[in-house]
Amino acid sequence: MSKDKLTNLSYLEEISNGNKEFMLELIDMFFEQIPEYQQLLQELYDKKDWIQLGKTAHKAKSSILMMGIKDLAAMLKRLEENAKDGININEYSEIIAKFVSDSATAISELEEARKEITKI
Repeated sequence: MSKDKLTNLSYLEEISNGNKEFMLELIDMFFEQIPEYQQLLQELYDKKDWIQLGKTAHKAKSSILMMGIKDLAAMLKRLEENAKDGININEYSEIIAKFVSDSATAISELEEARKEITKI
């Protein structure tokens, strides 16, 4: 069943050396940051502020990678690079929509993972 999940916590487990408290802190940070990135990416897109859009995509990519969501991280990297140069603008809204959708799914998955971690 885990193959159907977006998130993969093996990297998180590795960098935390299995420290459950540290893992929980990073998950909680994800919960705080992702809604901000969701809103900010859309606002910057609406303003056509490509430079800041690229910078925000870079920050969001780091959070996404921490939770093992590699495909979405690759999309954010493409957004980051394209926005920096103001190219392939027609792709931006699709990537942002995918980020909003996938990150919302990730938050749900991580809420469940958090419950499991706190049981241990």
